[in-house]
Amino acid sequence: MSKKIHISGIEGHFLYALKDRLSRAGAILIEDRHIAEFVISIGEGGSADMAILPPNIETDNTALIIKVHDLLSPEGKSTSWGDAELHRWARLIRDGADIELSSHEAPRHWVHVRDVCDALCTLIMSNRDEPMTGVLNIAGRRAWSTDLILQEMRMLWGRYSDSLSHTHTTKSLSSIPSPVNKSDPIEIDRPDLTLLHKYLRDCGSEGWHPLVPMRVALMEILAHASD
Repeated sequence: MSKKIHISGIEGHFLYALKDRLSRAGAILIEDRHIAEFVISIGEGGSADMAILPPNIETDNTALIIKVHDLLSPEGKSTSWGDAELHRWARLIRDGADIELSSHEAPRHWVHVRDVCDALCTLIMSNRDEPMTGVLNIAGRRAWSTDLILQEMRMLWGRYSDSLSHTHTTKSLSSIPSPVNKSDPIEIDRPDLTLLHKYLRDCGSEGWHPLVPMRVALMEILAHASD
């Protein structure tokens, strides 16, 4: 079923990605908020049916607030949402440069923009009789440390470079497990995903189950690192 939706706020890749996902789901995106069935504010605390915000921005003008933590976009055009460091590391790895890390680099619960937009689309396009209220957190389910991210990036870039120069060896072509499979779980507080999971299930989905693997996300970042 189509729904007339108005989206305002900070223009950027995240906003365009959400608009595209909603359009493919049958939404009618309109400029006049006064005739919209659902109003969304992105990146700002303006009055709306749903406010989508980075975790450091507060608002009390909206009944339903979505806090997006550690958003990752392949193109690196959503840096105000937290992924600037990933893209900086990717460029340095491609250039063979050294990477200096801050001693304050904490593990992050990275989540791909496609998974976020899929979840938001499910919430926005639902036909629930009872309105959704409260603060929903969106984040990845697993924490990634800087060391694991860099290890994975270097492995992926090494494989790609070997394929370009035809320098693969038996070792480089063998299956190399992702660091996620061989490392102990990282102990760090994760944003509470309970309400997000509940509302997604109430909307008829399986709940919050992000589908884009971290390895795929990092490959996409490396592919865009020279753009």
